[in-house]
Amino acid sequence: MNNAAPYVALLIGASRGIGAACAYAFAARGAQVCLTARNAARLNAVKGSVQARGHSVWAQPSDITDADQMQTVVNAAVAEFGRVDTVINFAAATGPLDRPSWEVAQKDWEAAVSTNMTGTYNVIRATLPTLQKQGRGALLFASSPFGDSVQTGMGAYAASRAGAHALVRQTAAELSGTEIGACLVFPGKTETDGLADFRRARGGAGSAAPVASAEVMANLFVWAAMQSPWDINGADLSWSDPQVRNSAMSLGAA
Repeated sequence: MNNAAPYVALLIGASRGIGAACAYAFAARGAQVCLTARNAARLNAVKGSVQARGHSVWAQPSDITDADQMQTVVNAAVAEFGRVDTVINFAAATGPLDRPSWEVAQKDWEAAVSTNMTGTYNVIRATLPTLQKQGRGALLFASSPFGDSVQTGMGAYAASRAGAHALVRQTAAELSGTEIGACLVFPGKTETDGLADFRRARGGAGSAAPVASAEVMANLFVWAAMQSPWDINGADLSWSDPQVRNSAMSLGAA
């Protein structure tokens, strides 16, 4: 992905779903892939699968809600590879999806906010100094349109996503004029464990067929990472946008 030097991609929340698919997709295109996620067993399984395909991969467990752990992972990745070109965050927590906001237990509310909103802050705070020192880089945040809309029964998820969206857009505005970009990426409905969990929690609601597999959707993130950071800064890159989707699909399989 970078002819001058190994391209380093840090994928957060990469132990399943689109994050795991991106581990394979980036590695297959020659990137040095750095993976982190809370679930060490699943993370190591993804690492092993990438290695089994003949690719180099580095992995270290961390909890996105813990600022110190996130900083430790970033420092370790930079110490190992000397740089990080693209950071992509897939980590998310839905919280309850079947009740009014005022019936959400405080612990469930705080868990959603801690992962989705504070976790976004932790990623930005831990990685941005490295990108600024390099003078170039991209921060991509996988998200959901529920952060920009009202959906009954999903108060904790929607509100915490909305806060994360505001933070990413604020960061992008503050990065304007630099060679560092921050943006939101909205994949389409994808056949993942997360979608299955969502269907169960909603009693089958929202069970329309997915638009793509995680492997296909990984193209969206590879394509986004290939763009100039200043071109995507502040953008909402959505699979539902035909121009974005066609550009991503033009990459084909790695």
